[in-house]
Amino acid sequence: MTTQLTTQMYPTTIFASVQPRMLNQVIEQLKTIEGITYFSPVVGRFDLAIELKAAEQQQVYELVNKIRSLNGVTSTRAYTPTMAISNPRTVQATDSLALVLLQVNEPAQKVLASLQQHQYVRNAFAVSGEFDIIASVYGKNHDEVLSQVPKIAEVQGVKKSETLLAYKPIWQ
Repeated sequence: MTTQLTTQMYPTTIFASVQPRMLNQVIEQLKTIEGITYFSPVVGRFDLAIELKAAEQQQVYELVNKIRSLNGVTSTRAYTPTMAISNPRTVQATDSLALVLLQVNEPAQKVLASLQQHQYVRNAFAVSGEFDIIASVYGKNHDEVLSQVPKIAEVQGVKKSETLLAYKPIWQ
């Protein structure tokens, strides 16, 4: 089976840290920003995961700066993909979601091709920085998602994984 990787613009993912007790205020501010696919509080080292809609570099820059300037946001990390895979299944607004951050020791394209074989992977992006790939895993509920996360970590070429479990993703 051949995996096709296109050269289109891929959505940037932003991970944000928020001041204690400011999460609800930041969420309300995010609801007013156009250009976001979804955002969600997450369990893990970050407080929020935010996926931007595919946009031109200037638009991404402006959105990242807008999010960084929100009252209560203390830090952000932005990851713009260089290549990606996605599965055609539509994610429902009620689905549970986890972001699996991967460090790999094989070419990212090979690992992406393996990830595409997993039906619960919504998409996966090769990125530069601390992580090599960010994969979105979804299912009907947290138990279904959590049953799939170890399978992602066992993909050949994955050296290390870290999971951020999304809590009630808000799709815009």
